[in-house]
Amino acid sequence: MKNLKLGIIGQPLTHTLSPILHAQIMHQMDIDGVYCKYPLEHDQLRETLQQLGQEGVRGLNVTIPHKVAVMGLMDWLSIEARLAGAVNTIVFDPDTSQPGNCQTKGHNTDIAGFARSLPPAIVNRLPQMNLLIIGAGGSARAVLTALIQQGATQITFAVRSPEKMVRLISDAEIMKQTFNSQCQIKTSPLLFMPNLNEFEGVINTTPVGMWPHTDSSPLSLSQIETLPKKAFIYDLIYRPTETQLLSQARSQGLQTFNGLDMLIYQGICSFELWQDRPVPASLLSSLRQQLTQAMQHIID
Repeated sequence: MKNLKLGIIGQPLTHTLSPILHAQIMHQMDIDGVYCKYPLEHDQLRETLQQLGQEGVRGLNVTIPHKVAVMGLMDWLSIEARLAGAVNTIVFDPDTSQPGNCQTKGHNTDIAGFARSLPPAIVNRLPQMNLLIIGAGGSARAVLTALIQQGATQITFAVRSPEKMVRLISDAEIMKQTFNSQCQIKTSPLLFMPNLNEFEGVINTTPVGMWPHTDSSPLSLSQIETLPKKAFIYDLIYRPTETQLLSQARSQGLQTFNGLDMLIYQGICSFELWQDRPVPASLLSSLRQQLTQAMQHIID
């Protein structure tokens, strides 16, 4: 395809890796296109979206702080966007009934991005696993949706904000109905959980431990030491690639994952929506390499 126009909206966009990710995808797939940054304030959203659609932009990624605000500006929302309560991908579709205009379709690829990043061996075990999710924000909603969709049956949330948890538990019932799930969902204050031996998987959805605050961790070493040796820890943070949480978990012989593959897969899912064609799986290795190098440059 010639002259594919893509971009990302948010504020700030200084350290976003999306332009690097999508430039690499287009290069590897021999697609002639550009991916631009559009730093926007809230009051610029409606006018800018209309303008970009008229200029022939095919799609946008959406990042902080606009993921929720753009929902009300969409002509159509996917079930994933509704369940996650946020839009991170916009597709502009030409409106054949009104030449020159286009429809805006809002998607959320964080759910599929997380699901695709899970190794098949873990996905197959989800119905038998007791899982702990740390956090109750937007990322936690995406992770919860993906886990329910993939067949998880026991999930506990470790939270600090009771207000967020009330809404999340309510929305979880809608997720369960959508996917015909009987998943049992509990909550517990993280500080009152000294023993984690009942959990086979822990997913951190908070920013605790993210660069530049790399000396922090949502779990203490004593808590990590109580996890079963067969447990895994998945930290959605990808900068740094090994957080203190993952380093300490690895020192205990636990299986660990960072958020880089989720970042890559959510971007791949966005690109597939814009192009209506699959991104070859063979690109994953080079995408990891490119983004790892880019992150090291930012951290240094």
